[in-house]
Amino acid sequence: MLPASKQNHPAPAQTLRLRTWGWRLAALTLSMVAFSALSAGDDPGAPPAETVEQSDRPSLVSLARLEPSSKVVNVAAASSGVIQQILVKEGAEVVTDQVLVLLSSYSLRAAELEAARISLERARLEPLEVEAQQARVRIVEAELDYAREEVESQEGLSRKGFSAGKEFRDAQLQVRRAEEHLREAKALLERRSADVDLVLREAQNQVVQAEAQMASTMIKSPLNGRVLRVLWKEGERVSGQSVMSIGATQKMAAVAEVHANEIRLVEIGQKATFTSPALPLPLAGTVESIGEMIFSNSVRGEDPTAPRGLRVVQVRVLLEKNKLAERMTNLEGQLRIHLGTPGTP
Repeated sequence: MLPASKQNHPAPAQTLRLRTWGWRLAALTLSMVAFSALSAGDDPGAPPAETVEQSDRPSLVSLARLEPSSKVVNVAAASSGVIQQILVKEGAEVVTDQVLVLLSSYSLRAAELEAARISLERARLEPLEVEAQQARVRIVEAELDYAREEVESQEGLSRKGFSAGKEFRDAQLQVRRAEEHLREAKALLERRSADVDLVLREAQNQVVQAEAQMASTMIKSPLNGRVLRVLWKEGERVSGQSVMSIGATQKMAAVAEVHANEIRLVEIGQKATFTSPALPLPLAGTVESIGEMIFSNSVRGEDPTAPRGLRVVQVRVLLEKNKLAERMTNLEGQLRIHLGTPGTP
């Protein structure tokens, strides 16, 4: 009788045959799987499952954030300098070209501008200087006429013996002097007449330059809106950085991040609804624009485990007016886009 250990194990030849059949069965299975895959791939009319569009899908939901219709505008200084005075506070409503901040060089540039304007006023008086010079020319011409008449008178008296030669020579000298004065006066008149336009244009250019230099010491609002945030304090030095953020909050927009695979469902004019726990009621809106680029998602809500690196397209929805929403730039929430015909929910 065989020991127990030998009874429990098959013979080596039997083990080899079992392994051979196992390898053959595995190879046959792989061949069948490969053939099935190739057969499915040869059918060009079979679209992938994920590309089949659900025509009865009523809406699409994505994360979104609020921003002014003008977007957030970061206003910067045109030149470097120390902030002398901040004229507005956060939340203040501003209008286009309203001065928001003054730099320390403002007073100097304002004085330079005033001096340039005075020079311009003086340049505008140049036509009067021309008229005055014309009057001087007429006076010299009259003096010359008188001197010539005196020469003729002295010449007649000298022929008759009633005048010495000295008086005649003095009269001739006065004529030559008057002629030189007349040439000088006419040359000056010609120069002043030619300089009238040049002097005026030069003075005007100086005013333009002074205005530009003074404007670089002021930060103005580029739009009608509200101051969202003041980034610097008085006394701090800025060098091209943004000083404050403003936006046209009279109209707010929701910027949704729609997945790139679903952007084909969105059309301009479709109705949408923005919701957030911070708002008591949903905000209705209309799709205003669809982005032309694909980005990584940046709106993730409050879930720390929300996926990152999703490929999304930005969709802007212009919302109905809401006073509370105007004070909640960057508020995150959900946007539901109704996928019916544009203009109908």
